[in-house]
Amino acid sequence: MVKYYWTREEEARLLELWKQGIRDPNVLAKELGRKPGAIRKKLARMAVVVGEQTVQRTTTTEVSAKDIITHEQALKFLVGALNNLQQPGQDKLELQRLRILVDALQGYDSVLEKFERWCEIESRLLEMGRKIQEIEKELQKRKTVSA
Repeated sequence: MVKYYWTREEEARLLELWKQGIRDPNVLAKELGRKPGAIRKKLARMAVVVGEQTVQRTTTTEVSAKDIITHEQALKFLVGALNNLQQPGQDKLELQRLRILVDALQGYDSVLEKFERWCEIESRLLEMGRKIQEIEKELQKRKTVSA
């Protein structure tokens, strides 16, 4: 028997199991007589879970240079997405995904340009800091020699 609608009792039971720490959609599906995909969708619709994060991230996570794609790579992704958008037979979800990718890549290029400028400024500031330290050391030496 296929269940289409969720009763309030089923929703409450799903939430109760979730709060107990049962997070596996397969286990929840067996417990509630639903398919794992239905469990995932219901949890998302109930705003219980938006997506499972396997890595805990913090706001202080440093971005490494290897994680950043270049302007050229972003442009290649953009061209690929635009080409795929022109292919006939794409389903609605794929079209939405490609449009989101296009929007993100267009914004990424602008952000990358700003990031590169900030890296250059930071590099210059660090170099200036080193030069100031050298000058201060030299001044200290002169003061001790003249005293």
